[in-house]
This record gives sequence, structure tokens and C-alpha cells, in this order.
Amino acid sequence: MLKFKNVEEVCESKSITLVVHPAIRLALSGYEESFYEGLRSFLKGESDGIFLLPLQGSYVRLIFSQRHSSGGCPILRVDPVIADELQRIKAAVNISH
Repeated sequence: MLKFKNVEEVCESKSITLVVHPAIRLALSGYEESFYEGLRSFLKGESDGIFLLPLQGSYVRLIFSQRHSSGGCPILRVDPVIADELQRIKAAVNISH
């Protein structure tokens, strides 16, 4: 079974830093394989970069975005499409800050 650490290792092997909020990382537990497939598809240019995260009977839409750090290193960010959804994710995984 694929774990989140494996997903990070794949990104590192491609010299890409994966940036994911700790609450999102926790919420992805159990969905790493489908997350990886979505990420891989996005990096190949085969998808729009939307990942549907199952959460408490519904979904939160996450979006992949490629950027560069101030030092020029490639970054792949994962954020909720709607910023307020991060609070919902935090509540679901019991993170208070």
C-alpha cells in the first residue's frame, strides 16, 4: 500500500518539493494511491489538477498548482479550491490551529 511518504519520495526524485498543509496530509490518510494517481496525471498534463478528497460524507476539492520558490526550485502545492474548506479539513482531523 502506498503511503504519503512514498508520494513525497516520488516528488523528490523529480526534484519537486511537495507542499501540503498538515491537516490535508492527515485527511489524505487512506487515499494516498488515488492522490498519487491524480498528482501523476497532473504532472503529465493529463488533468486539470483537481482532486476530490472524501470528507465526512461529502468531498473537498483540492487543487494542485506548480510554482517556484524564491530560490527558483520547483514546488507543487496542494490547497483547497475554496480557502475556507481548510477549516473544515482541520475540524475533521481534529487540528485546532
